[in-house]
Amino acid sequence: MTERERRLLVSRALDVGERMLLCGGEVSRVEDTISRILKSYGAQRVEVFTILSFISLTAVFEEDVVLTENRRVSIVAYSNDFSRLEQLNALSREVCAARPDLSVIGERLAAIDLPPRKKQFKELYLLLGYVLSGTGFAIFFGGSWLDALGAGLCCLAVWFLNGVLKRAALQRLFHAFFVSFMAGALCYLMILLGLGEHPGQMMMAVIMVLIPGIAITNAMREMLISDTISGILRLVEALLIATAVAFGFALAMFVFKGYFPEEHFTSLTGDLPYLQVLAAAAGTLGFAILFNSRPRRLFLGAVGGGLTWMVYLLLTRYLASDFVCVAMAAAFGAVFAEIMARVCKAPATVFTILSEIALIPGGSLYITMHHLVGGRQAEALQYGMHTLMVAVAIALGIVLVTAFTTSFFSRKKRAATKHKH
Repeated sequence: MTERERRLLVSRALDVGERMLLCGGEVSRVEDTISRILKSYGAQRVEVFTILSFISLTAVFEEDVVLTENRRVSIVAYSNDFSRLEQLNALSREVCAARPDLSVIGERLAAIDLPPRKKQFKELYLLLGYVLSGTGFAIFFGGSWLDALGAGLCCLAVWFLNGVLKRAALQRLFHAFFVSFMAGALCYLMILLGLGEHPGQMMMAVIMVLIPGIAITNAMREMLISDTISGILRLVEALLIATAVAFGFALAMFVFKGYFPEEHFTSLTGDLPYLQVLAAAAGTLGFAILFNSRPRRLFLGAVGGGLTWMVYLLLTRYLASDFVCVAMAAAFGAVFAEIMARVCKAPATVFTILSEIALIPGGSLYITMHHLVGGRQAEALQYGMHTLMVAVAIALGIVLVTAFTTSFFSRKKRAATKHKH
């Protein structure tokens, strides 16, 4: 392999890693993928350092040839796109197994980057995801069917506002704040129009669509597995966006405070756990659509979300600690994801994130803001700490399962290799 070909190989490996990072791949997967691709083409040692906005790569080939390349990653283009992530994962597997010509890798990447042929259909499909998430989680949080209708319409408005503001290239924090304020105000207007009954349940559902709960959980997970710098950067960004979302809804609450009586957050599904499980599955299905999951993954993702919440409800009957219940339910969701990933030959991330959706503390964030607007700082602090506690518990449950499965399959692979020799 000539020096020019080696440089092109390094660039192609970074292309794959950058795209994985932008469509939701975790840092450890990005680094492992880049390393595997380069080693399959003869690199003797590979050092990869990845954070959200930067990838640094050094590869050592034979004859002490050392190549280094850095890549600045635009986080503005970041989005959870599980279909692209699966395609990139499949491409990396094929590259490592067959070692095709480097031009073939470029052609395959260009094909993955192509926009969908039926863009209008994709927008309608995305709209379905927003509406389904809003209606499902309105029921999940104890709202009525009328609340579900109102929340679905509010999420439709979120879809529209996101599209308009994306074209305006508004800064992310202002984008999150403005959309959240408009969505919160619309929830109250829906009730005044008779298209809702409980503003709290409606806003909790809309918050689930807007809050970067997945990013916060992934940040905690990265810090727990020693990707400290990446985890801290992701956490800071996610918390800033979550704060913008929270203050957007808080401003809406303050504006409409005099028009609505004090809420007590009575759940209409508290005595109907099966309805809550079905609502969790429906809301998760909406998120699977939003994350552009492949059609065959939609049902499995919804099942994972519903089962994980069912496990959480069962655990709360026998355990007093909510932290332990959340961690154990998250661990169950991670086990389900690992099994489905191996059955479907897909990245575990595709199923892990969907399985944990119902555990994300969107409701706690709303109640925190509600107490702040009402001047009850002690209660707000309590719920705020609970929100962070749940994120840590989810991350801990996922990390424990991931660590076990990684160790187990690594030992199994080494034993198979040793037996073969």
